[in-house]
Amino acid sequence: MHTTSLDVADDATACAFFWVGLAVGVLREDASREWAYARIEARDTPAIEVIEIATARDRNAALEALQAVTAHADWQAAGRWLLEELLAQFQSGQRSALDTTRSAMQVARATQLPEDVYYAFDGLDDEFVLLANGIYGTVAGMEAALVDALKQHSSTV
Repeated sequence: MHTTSLDVADDATACAFFWVGLAVGVLREDASREWAYARIEARDTPAIEVIEIATARDRNAALEALQAVTAHADWQAAGRWLLEELLAQFQSGQRSALDTTRSAMQVARATQLPEDVYYAFDGLDDEFVLLANGIYGTVAGMEAALVDALKQHSSTV
């Protein structure tokens, strides 16, 4: 995860990252709690909203607590961080190329990234379907194109 980015991010943008990440299945449920506990420890008077995130009972409570803080979020920054997270998960073997591509499409839509970002991954999704049917490309070529797209559109640029 993007510890450095999240350490300097405002609460709203960090919560947008966790809210979308949890909603689309990029992040695990306890990631936002770990972040919230770290924020609580680092502050003399932590915001009540951050405490509510740390103490959320379940996924739905966590989503609700996170969403309550996102009003002034930099959604596109959160989206780029999530694409970077997807890149790390794909490269470590935690996600398949097709799952990574489809999750990237969801992230692009949910975080209001420019339309060309969504369509870059939508095009890759189409190419993966063609690859599965033996019509176009190679697995190695498609995986390399996915890595390139994730790098291009994430905060690693």
